[in-house]
Amino acid sequence: MSLIKRFTGFQPLIIVIVACGNLLCGCVMSEEMKRIDATKKLEEQRQESGSTNLTGEQIFVRTCNTCHPGGQAGMGPTLENMGKDFPDDAKLKAFIRHGKGIMPSQPKDVLNDQEMDNLVGYLRGLTFEK
Repeated sequence: MSLIKRFTGFQPLIIVIVACGNLLCGCVMSEEMKRIDATKKLEEQRQESGSTNLTGEQIFVRTCNTCHPGGQAGMGPTLENMGKDFPDDAKLKAFIRHGKGIMPSQPKDVLNDQEMDNLVGYLRGLTFEK
């Protein structure tokens, strides 16, 4: 008996298997596209949440408070003399943008202009008990 005649009875079964395989591939591909779209949306949300015009206090707690706890001396100096050291906002903003020593810089991709204004406003409003 030839090989072709042996498998003739299996043709419908083979067609069903191939059709199911194609159907499953389509489902898997559809699920993969959904996963890719969800990943893209999540990444966009992450990027948007990285800089969301936070308040000055939120930025201070997130970025500054570890070294300047409550504006007092810690790993970094007290901020009590900030008004004398940085009499205008432009100098203070430049200092924050560039950092110094172990103080990290805060470039625009980390702290946007609105957040910088919020932080400077918060810093200017800090009060120190004597």
